[in-house]
Amino acid sequence: MTKNILIVGGTSGVGLELARHYTSDGHNVCITGRKIPTLHGVAYQELAIGQDPARLATDIDRVLERFENVNTLVYAAGFLQRGHIDALSDDDLGAMVNVGLLAPMMLIQRLKARSVNPLKIMLVTSSSQYTPRELEPAYCATKSAMGMLGASLVRDQGLGKVLVVAPSGIRTPFWKDSEENTETMLDPSWVSDKIVELSSGSFKYKFAKILRDPARVEVVECLNNDLARI
Repeated sequence: MTKNILIVGGTSGVGLELARHYTSDGHNVCITGRKIPTLHGVAYQELAIGQDPARLATDIDRVLERFENVNTLVYAAGFLQRGHIDALSDDDLGAMVNVGLLAPMMLIQRLKARSVNPLKIMLVTSSSQYTPRELEPAYCATKSAMGMLGASLVRDQGLGKVLVVAPSGIRTPFWKDSEENTETMLDPSWVSDKIVELSSGSFKYKFAKILRDPARVEVVECLNNDLARI
């Protein structure tokens, strides 16, 4: 069955690798981001998630009007900020909340209302979802909130299956200019393959950590349609 798959944050890194996989499998893929991707065979919609909620709502509506009948939402957008809470500007905090939480909520809200069949949701968070970090207070908070969003949405029988994956550091442009050592970080193509594997099969909800040193997958929780552990 050919699916319409929307990948938010798909112009680089894991999102782009997932787009490459799904396109090669014959699905219709639309990716969003700030720059036109180098991958052929996909639709592209610009979506720059800033700190203005009204602008964000308008931009999301535009994307969904141009790419209709979405079967699967993959949310892989990220925004790097570093510093103690008093060093972050109001714009930094607003953008972090919008990228990490408001945008996926708005997308799911609208897609559920438009979908004929139950929407499949794949949320790519981070190890910051469960690891507090001194210089990433807002980032950790929003990643944790996105994980809880997925765990709560699974209780909605009007939605399809929900996958939440929390990768450790991945070698992507996300770390550009951060001075972070990326040598031991995960390969984005390998992470993409693991996410595809985790998303297959029968389940209602699955939460998995994708860890490094050594690279491995740990399924933390997997529930069936009755919310019983599998």
